[in-house]
Amino acid sequence: MPDQQEYLRRVAEIAETVRAEAAQADRDRHLGDKTVAALQETGLLRMLLPARYGGGELTLGDSFAVCEALARVDGSAGWNLNIGVSLLSNAVALADLETRDEILGDPDTIVAGTINFMNTKVRRVTGGFVFDGNATFMSGSWHATWLVIGGWLVEDGQPAFGDDSLPVIVRGLVPIDAVTLIDGWRVSGMRATASNDAPLDALFVPDRYICTPGDSGLASNDPAAVLPMLSRFGGGLAFVAIGTARGALDALISVASHKVVAGGSAPLRERADVQVDAGRARALIEAGSAFVSKAWGAAEDKVRAGRPVDLEDQTMLRLSYVLAAEHAAAAADLVCRAGGSSSLFESQGIERFWRDANAVTKHAAVSARFYERIGGIILGLPPASGII
Repeated sequence: MPDQQEYLRRVAEIAETVRAEAAQADRDRHLGDKTVAALQETGLLRMLLPARYGGGELTLGDSFAVCEALARVDGSAGWNLNIGVSLLSNAVALADLETRDEILGDPDTIVAGTINFMNTKVRRVTGGFVFDGNATFMSGSWHATWLVIGGWLVEDGQPAFGDDSLPVIVRGLVPIDAVTLIDGWRVSGMRATASNDAPLDALFVPDRYICTPGDSGLASNDPAAVLPMLSRFGGGLAFVAIGTARGALDALISVASHKVVAGGSAPLRERADVQVDAGRARALIEAGSAFVSKAWGAAEDKVRAGRPVDLEDQTMLRLSYVLAAEHAAAAADLVCRAGGSSSLFESQGIERFWRDANAVTKHAAVSARFYERIGGIILGLPPASGII
């Protein structure tokens, strides 16, 4: 069975294919066909799945380094890999084995979707559920064959709440042709992720396509399987940001080795200000990576020891995600400044990595808006329900 190192080797194997299509994919606003084919053929999208479905049964934490490595080649590809592997695991959470086999037994299956369920209401009907609303930020939707949709369960016109006092969320999978995608992903960063929207107008989803409540679809021995969804979601995005910042620094290293500033004679890398910016950028990247690794590792160790993950653990996880994404964007800013005019040209890659790194910080899971909530907890205030 392939392990993390094998999947990292596979990323290196397809790197040139991804890199060759990255600029055009950015303009097209979706990954190139060869890139998608490479992700499927190498099994990268299935690295979290059980072996019976061609998966590597990696833990969610082990997948982070693989997504980071691909993001270092192209931010959008790394983003879609991170989202894609998690969403594909939702099919494992289907209670009906035949339905799981139907979806995961098809080697061409690609699942897109989002965890932004706030715009959708769900009601129980005979034989299934009806979804109404707007499914937003459906990353990877351009090449997807299935979508994960979700929403808040409504009973008698009011939101239903579970024993944890949180709204009850219903998730399901639908074929891509069950919805009409709105091609509205016209943005500055992470342009090739095809994070389009899909209106859900009384969409009926049979019971056999509904995910088991509380089942993440992750392997039973994966510590992340018992983490609250909001606590585990954000770690992968943080490492996508880190990988994107590393890609920006790689591009600067390449440019600085041969570019000579007008009126000078030495290459850019011999300038003191460029050296300082490069050093600071690397420090920010490594600091963000170390913080997430430490917080995630501590949570995993607790779960493996049979101890519950508490509020402090959840606070540190979220704080690490936010800081890592923020540091990655700051590192990309330094690279962009150090590269001078070269940072403006698409051919050099710096501008795309810079846009992508800054785009990651806009995702709710790693948003700097969490600082206020985390700060309140640090100062002794009770946490708002479900925000960590």
